[in-house]
Amino acid sequence: MNFDFGQTPQSDAFFALYPKFLPAFDLLIKLSNQCFGRASKAKNALEDICFGLGHTCREDFLEVTFLCINDHGGGALKILRGLYERAVTLEHIIKNPDKIERFIKYAAVQEHKALNAMLKTGISEQEWDKDFSRENTAAKIRDNYNRVKSEFQMTTCKECKTQRLSHTWDTDIAAMVDKIGYPYDKLYLAAYSLPTSRIHATLSSANIGSENDRIRWKRQDSDLALSTAFLLMTYVIAAQNKLFSLQLDQAEIDICERSVLEVWPRPLSDQP
Repeated sequence: MNFDFGQTPQSDAFFALYPKFLPAFDLLIKLSNQCFGRASKAKNALEDICFGLGHTCREDFLEVTFLCINDHGGGALKILRGLYERAVTLEHIIKNPDKIERFIKYAAVQEHKALNAMLKTGISEQEWDKDFSRENTAAKIRDNYNRVKSEFQMTTCKECKTQRLSHTWDTDIAAMVDKIGYPYDKLYLAAYSLPTSRIHATLSSANIGSENDRIRWKRQDSDLALSTAFLLMTYVIAAQNKLFSLQLDQAEIDICERSVLEVWPRPLSDQP
Protein backbone atom coordinates (compact mmCIF):
# COMPACT_ATOMS: atom_id res chain seq x y z
CA MET A 1 0.00 0.00 0.00
CA ASN A 2 1.02 3.62 -0.54
CA PHE A 3 0.46 6.15 2.22
CA ASP A 4 -0.25 9.83 1.64
CA PHE A 5 0.77 12.18 4.43
CA GLY A 6 -0.86 15.20 2.83
CA GLN A 7 1.01 18.47 2.47
CA THR A 8 0.24 21.08 5.08
CA PRO A 9 2.32 23.64 6.98
CA GLN A 10 2.21 21.21 9.90
CA SER A 11 3.50 18.26 7.88
CA ASP A 12 6.23 20.41 6.31
CA ALA A 13 7.33 21.44 9.81
CA PHE A 14 7.31 17.82 10.97
CA PHE A 15 9.57 16.57 8.17
CA ALA A 16 11.93 19.49 8.69
CA LEU A 17 12.11 18.68 12.40
CA TYR A 18 12.52 14.92 11.90
CA PRO A 19 14.55 14.30 8.72
CA LYS A 20 15.25 10.67 9.71
CA PHE A 21 11.57 9.74 9.95
CA LEU A 22 10.83 8.90 6.31
CA PRO A 23 13.52 6.23 5.82
CA ALA A 24 12.44 4.52 9.04
CA PHE A 25 8.77 4.76 8.11
CA ASP A 26 9.40 3.40 4.61
CA LEU A 27 11.13 0.32 6.01
CA LEU A 28 8.34 -0.29 8.53
CA ILE A 29 5.69 0.05 5.82
CA LYS A 30 7.62 -2.36 3.60
CA LEU A 31 7.60 -4.93 6.41
CA SER A 32 3.94 -4.31 7.23
CA ASN A 33 3.02 -4.78 3.56
CA GLN A 34 4.85 -8.11 3.53
CA CYS A 35 3.12 -9.04 6.75
CA PHE A 36 -0.46 -7.99 5.96
CA GLY A 37 -0.58 -7.47 2.19
CA ARG A 38 -1.59 -11.07 1.63
CA ALA A 39 -4.72 -13.16 1.66
CA SER A 40 -5.39 -14.68 5.04
CA LYS A 41 -5.13 -18.46 4.91
CA ALA A 42 -5.91 -19.13 8.53
CA LYS A 43 -5.76 -22.76 9.59
CA ASN A 44 -7.84 -22.17 12.70
CA ALA A 45 -9.65 -19.56 14.79
CA LEU A 46 -6.43 -18.52 16.52
CA GLU A 47 -4.72 -17.58 13.25
CA ASP A 48 -7.87 -15.92 11.91
CA ILE A 49 -8.30 -13.68 14.98
CA CYS A 50 -4.59 -12.89 15.31
CA PHE A 51 -4.29 -11.88 11.67
CA GLY A 52 -7.36 -9.66 12.01
CA LEU A 53 -6.12 -8.00 15.20
CA GLY A 54 -2.74 -7.36 13.60
CA HIS A 55 -4.37 -5.85 10.53
CA THR A 56 -6.37 -3.48 12.73
CA CYS A 57 -3.16 -2.55 14.56
CA ARG A 58 -1.68 -1.47 11.24
CA GLU A 59 -4.74 0.70 10.53
CA ASP A 60 -4.39 2.26 13.99
CA PHE A 61 -0.71 2.94 13.37
CA LEU A 62 -1.36 4.69 10.07
CA GLU A 63 -4.09 6.83 11.63
CA VAL A 64 -1.73 7.81 14.45
CA THR A 65 0.96 8.65 11.90
CA PHE A 66 -1.33 10.87 9.83
CA LEU A 67 -2.61 12.75 12.87
CA CYS A 68 0.83 13.28 14.41
CA ILE A 69 2.46 14.48 11.21
CA ASN A 70 -0.35 17.00 10.89
CA ASP A 71 0.01 18.08 14.55
CA HIS A 72 -3.06 16.43 16.06
CA GLY A 73 -1.28 14.64 18.88
CA GLY A 74 -4.28 14.60 21.19
CA GLY A 75 -6.35 12.60 18.72
CA ALA A 76 -3.39 10.32 18.06
CA LEU A 77 -3.02 9.50 21.76
CA LYS A 78 -6.65 8.40 21.90
CA ILE A 79 -6.11 5.98 19.01
CA LEU A 80 -2.82 4.84 20.56
CA ARG A 81 -4.68 3.38 23.53
CA GLY A 82 -6.68 1.09 21.22
CA LEU A 83 -3.54 0.11 19.31
CA TYR A 84 -1.80 -0.83 22.57
CA GLU A 85 -4.78 -2.79 23.84
CA ARG A 86 -5.02 -4.77 20.60
CA ALA A 87 -1.27 -5.40 20.46
CA VAL A 88 -1.23 -6.64 24.06
CA THR A 89 -4.30 -8.82 23.46
CA LEU A 90 -2.68 -10.26 20.35
CA GLU A 91 0.44 -11.20 22.30
CA HIS A 92 -1.63 -12.60 25.17
CA ILE A 93 -3.63 -14.84 22.83
CA ILE A 94 -0.51 -16.09 21.06
CA LYS A 95 1.01 -17.02 24.42
CA ASN A 96 -2.28 -18.54 25.63
CA PRO A 97 -3.91 -20.17 22.58
CA ASP A 98 -6.43 -21.98 24.79
CA LYS A 99 -8.05 -18.57 25.45
CA ILE A 100 -9.16 -18.00 21.86
CA GLU A 101 -12.61 -19.56 22.28
CA ARG A 102 -13.28 -17.40 25.31
CA PHE A 103 -12.24 -14.31 23.33
CA ILE A 104 -14.69 -15.24 20.56
CA LYS A 105 -17.55 -16.08 22.92
CA TYR A 106 -17.24 -12.78 24.78
CA ALA A 107 -18.37 -10.99 21.62
CA ALA A 108 -21.89 -12.19 22.48
CA VAL A 109 -21.67 -10.40 25.84
CA GLN A 110 -20.43 -7.21 24.18
CA GLU A 111 -23.21 -7.28 21.59
CA HIS A 112 -25.79 -7.82 24.32
CA LYS A 113 -24.46 -4.82 26.27
CA ALA A 114 -24.65 -2.67 23.14
CA LEU A 115 -28.22 -3.80 22.46
CA ASN A 116 -29.36 -3.03 26.02
CA ALA A 117 -27.69 0.39 25.94
CA MET A 118 -29.48 1.19 22.70
CA LEU A 119 -32.85 0.02 24.02
CA LYS A 120 -32.48 2.30 27.05
CA THR A 121 -32.49 5.30 24.71
CA GLY A 122 -36.02 4.43 23.56
CA ILE A 123 -35.13 2.49 20.43
CA SER A 124 -37.34 -0.57 20.00
CA GLU A 125 -36.10 -4.03 19.08
CA GLN A 126 -37.93 -3.70 15.77
CA GLU A 127 -36.06 -0.46 15.05
CA TRP A 128 -32.80 -2.14 16.05
CA ASP A 129 -33.43 -4.96 13.60
CA LYS A 130 -34.28 -2.54 10.82
CA ASP A 131 -31.80 0.31 11.30
CA PHE A 132 -28.91 -0.76 13.53
CA SER A 133 -28.37 -4.48 13.11
CA ARG A 134 -25.98 -5.82 10.51
CA GLU A 135 -26.79 -9.51 10.64
CA ASN A 136 -27.73 -9.98 14.28
CA THR A 137 -31.33 -9.33 15.20
CA ALA A 138 -32.18 -8.49 18.79
CA ALA A 139 -33.57 -12.01 19.25
CA LYS A 140 -30.38 -13.60 17.90
CA ILE A 141 -28.22 -11.41 20.14
CA ARG A 142 -30.20 -12.47 23.20
CA ASP A 143 -30.00 -16.11 22.19
CA ASN A 144 -26.22 -15.93 21.71
CA TYR A 145 -25.83 -14.15 25.03
CA ASN A 146 -27.92 -16.68 26.96
CA ARG A 147 -25.75 -19.50 25.61
CA VAL A 148 -22.49 -18.04 26.94
CA LYS A 149 -23.36 -15.79 29.89
CA SER A 150 -22.76 -18.48 32.52
CA GLU A 151 -19.12 -18.66 31.42
CA PHE A 152 -18.57 -15.00 32.25
CA GLN A 153 -20.45 -14.69 35.53
CA MET A 154 -18.36 -13.95 38.60
CA THR A 155 -19.37 -14.48 42.22
CA THR A 156 -18.90 -11.24 44.16
CA CYS A 157 -20.38 -12.43 47.46
CA LYS A 158 -20.20 -16.11 48.38
CA GLU A 159 -22.49 -15.72 51.39
CA CYS A 160 -25.28 -13.92 49.50
CA LYS A 161 -24.48 -15.68 46.20
CA THR A 162 -24.36 -12.39 44.31
CA GLN A 163 -23.02 -12.58 40.78
CA ARG A 164 -22.06 -10.10 38.07
CA LEU A 165 -20.80 -10.36 34.54
CA SER A 166 -17.09 -10.08 33.95
CA HIS A 167 -16.00 -6.73 32.51
CA THR A 168 -13.52 -8.44 30.20
CA TRP A 169 -13.12 -11.66 28.28
CA ASP A 170 -10.15 -12.86 30.35
CA THR A 171 -8.04 -10.55 32.52
CA ASP A 172 -7.71 -6.78 32.29
CA ILE A 173 -4.98 -5.12 30.26
CA ALA A 174 -2.81 -4.36 33.29
CA ALA A 175 -2.84 -8.04 34.29
CA MET A 176 -2.04 -9.12 30.72
CA VAL A 177 0.89 -6.71 30.60
CA ASP A 178 2.11 -7.95 33.96
CA LYS A 179 2.13 -11.53 32.63
CA ILE A 180 3.69 -10.67 29.26
CA GLY A 181 6.31 -8.30 30.64
CA TYR A 182 8.88 -6.87 28.25
CA PRO A 183 8.51 -5.00 25.92
CA TYR A 184 4.88 -4.09 26.58
CA ASP A 185 5.41 -3.24 30.24
CA LYS A 186 7.77 -0.37 29.39
CA LEU A 187 5.07 1.25 27.23
CA TYR A 188 2.14 0.92 29.64
CA LEU A 189 2.36 4.50 30.93
CA ALA A 190 2.82 6.11 27.52
CA ALA A 191 0.43 3.91 25.54
CA TYR A 192 -2.33 3.21 28.05
CA SER A 193 -2.36 5.24 31.27
CA LEU A 194 -1.76 8.65 29.72
CA PRO A 195 -4.13 8.14 26.74
CA THR A 196 -6.84 6.90 29.13
CA SER A 197 -6.59 10.16 31.09
CA ARG A 198 -7.08 12.08 27.83
CA ILE A 199 -10.06 10.02 26.67
CA HIS A 200 -12.08 10.49 29.86
CA ALA A 201 -13.37 13.73 31.39
CA THR A 202 -10.36 14.47 33.59
CA LEU A 203 -8.52 17.62 34.54
CA SER A 204 -5.63 16.66 32.27
CA SER A 205 -8.06 16.50 29.33
CA ALA A 206 -9.36 20.02 30.00
CA ASN A 207 -6.44 21.56 28.08
CA ILE A 208 -6.00 24.38 30.58
CA GLY A 209 -3.09 26.68 29.81
CA SER A 210 -1.85 29.46 27.57
CA GLU A 211 -1.82 29.27 23.79
CA ASN A 212 1.93 28.66 23.87
CA ASP A 213 1.40 25.86 26.37
CA ARG A 214 -1.18 24.20 24.12
CA ILE A 215 1.10 24.42 21.06
CA ARG A 216 3.94 22.83 23.04
CA TRP A 217 1.66 20.11 24.44
CA LYS A 218 0.37 19.21 20.97
CA ARG A 219 3.90 18.62 19.71
CA GLN A 220 4.81 16.61 22.82
CA ASP A 221 1.66 14.51 22.42
CA SER A 222 2.48 13.92 18.77
CA ASP A 223 6.06 12.89 19.52
CA LEU A 224 4.99 10.53 22.27
CA ALA A 225 2.09 8.99 20.32
CA LEU A 226 4.03 8.42 17.10
CA SER A 227 7.23 7.10 18.65
CA THR A 228 5.23 4.71 20.85
CA ALA A 229 3.01 3.58 17.97
CA PHE A 230 6.13 2.99 15.88
CA LEU A 231 7.53 0.66 18.52
CA LEU A 232 4.22 -1.15 18.94
CA MET A 233 4.01 -1.79 15.22
CA THR A 234 7.44 -3.43 15.21
CA TYR A 235 6.26 -5.74 18.03
CA VAL A 236 3.08 -6.61 16.16
CA ILE A 237 5.02 -7.45 13.00
CA ALA A 238 7.47 -9.58 15.01
CA ALA A 239 4.56 -11.48 16.57
CA GLN A 240 2.94 -12.09 13.18
CA ASN A 241 6.27 -13.15 11.72
CA LYS A 242 6.68 -15.80 14.41
CA LEU A 243 3.06 -17.00 14.46
CA PHE A 244 2.74 -17.40 10.69
CA SER A 245 6.37 -18.29 9.91
CA LEU A 246 6.50 -15.46 7.36
CA GLN A 247 10.30 -15.48 7.21
CA LEU A 248 10.52 -11.71 7.36
CA ASP A 249 14.01 -10.38 7.97
CA GLN A 250 14.30 -10.07 11.75
CA ALA A 251 17.29 -7.78 11.28
CA GLU A 252 15.05 -5.29 9.44
CA ILE A 253 12.47 -5.47 12.23
CA ASP A 254 15.24 -4.76 14.74
CA ILE A 255 16.42 -1.81 12.64
CA CYS A 256 12.91 -0.36 12.75
CA GLU A 257 12.80 -0.70 16.52
CA ARG A 258 16.20 0.94 16.98
CA SER A 259 15.35 3.73 14.55
CA VAL A 260 12.91 5.19 17.08
CA LEU A 261 15.88 6.41 19.12
CA GLU A 262 17.39 8.00 16.01
CA VAL A 263 14.22 9.77 14.92
CA TRP A 264 13.26 10.83 18.45
CA PRO A 265 16.55 11.13 20.38
CA ARG A 266 14.80 11.94 23.68
CA PRO A 267 14.02 8.80 25.68
CA LEU A 268 10.33 8.04 26.03
CA SER A 269 10.68 8.29 29.79
CA ASP A 270 11.65 11.96 29.39
CA GLN A 271 8.38 12.79 27.65
CA PRO A 272 5.84 14.61 29.86
